[in-house]
Amino acid sequence: MLTRIAKAAGFLAYFLITLEMVFMVTPFALYYYSIDRPLLLAPLNVPVLAWLPAFFLPHLSAEIFPNIGNLIVLMALIAFLVGAVQVYYAKFTGRGVVRGGSYKHIRHPQYLFLGLAGLGFLIMWPRFILLLIYINMLWFYYVLARSEEQRMEARFGDAYRELKQQTWMFLPGEPGRLLHHRLFGWIKNDTFGLAVAYVCSLAFATAFAFMLRGLSLRSLSHTTLEAEKTAAISFEPMSESQLREILRSLDGNGDVQSERSDGRWILAQIMQGKHRTIHTVIDAGMTKQRATQLSIIPTGIKMVVSKQKNQVEKAPFGPLPRWQPVLILELNGTHAARTIHCDPTWFSGNPVMPIF
Repeated sequence: MLTRIAKAAGFLAYFLITLEMVFMVTPFALYYYSIDRPLLLAPLNVPVLAWLPAFFLPHLSAEIFPNIGNLIVLMALIAFLVGAVQVYYAKFTGRGVVRGGSYKHIRHPQYLFLGLAGLGFLIMWPRFILLLIYINMLWFYYVLARSEEQRMEARFGDAYRELKQQTWMFLPGEPGRLLHHRLFGWIKNDTFGLAVAYVCSLAFATAFAFMLRGLSLRSLSHTTLEAEKTAAISFEPMSESQLREILRSLDGNGDVQSERSDGRWILAQIMQGKHRTIHTVIDAGMTKQRATQLSIIPTGIKMVVSKQKNQVEKAPFGPLPRWQPVLILELNGTHAARTIHCDPTWFSGNPVMPIF
């Protein structure tokens, strides 16, 4: 009888711990799902929201950013797992409030590490829509943390209140609380103050991302030929005059002229080597298997020529135009030595290719 009771109690404890873990990681899981299965198609049908799937940081031209993002994600998830071991070991052994390790100075290190992991993912896939989802995830964790602290005070009383006085909520010095007090401390109603802060955080993050997008574009060589409805951006050091010379050389290329015939914008992305070319077409929706089968010479300058898919008459480097690769040119100087035609059926999934 006692054995059965012990097994039932053990199962219940395991179930509650699992449920708590699921509850803890749910905001992060929803955020990751938004990355893995981006909510890109819906905004494309609403003109005022069509900028949401666009990128605001270099993704194709600066491989260091995805690498930094990968490193942040790896380190943050390892730290999260270490903190989880601390917490659930204390639960199983009945040691009460965890005070050591990552909990020595921070009350919610697991939420902090999940937030850092989310930042890493955002650096890897820096889309406006993911930035807004990330901000919402951070607010979810703030609300969860406040709710958790209320439950901990009710359970552990003065022991947890003493811990709150000795530790920070998320970051040393609690810069978020200080900033909130400085900007919104004049609002007497706490709930309304948090609501105002939430809206302002979304607005500030969006404005800052647009600023980063402008800086990213200015850091790369690019040019536009308005009359020909042709634009070019180079991932390699290249002057605007060199870009224009390459674009002028395409006037005699029958394949490019054929793509221009319907009057839509053409975008030429210039890069070095096979690896970056494959990265570019994969980010445009081509499967990795198909991309790696492309017969591209490993070295030399390549040009991915894409056509605008939608009818937005805007600047080609803005966040609204949508592109799909139609040609891959291998350049010899400023002229195309070889052309690979991209079948539209090769592209599925991602409808918004990053332009830089």
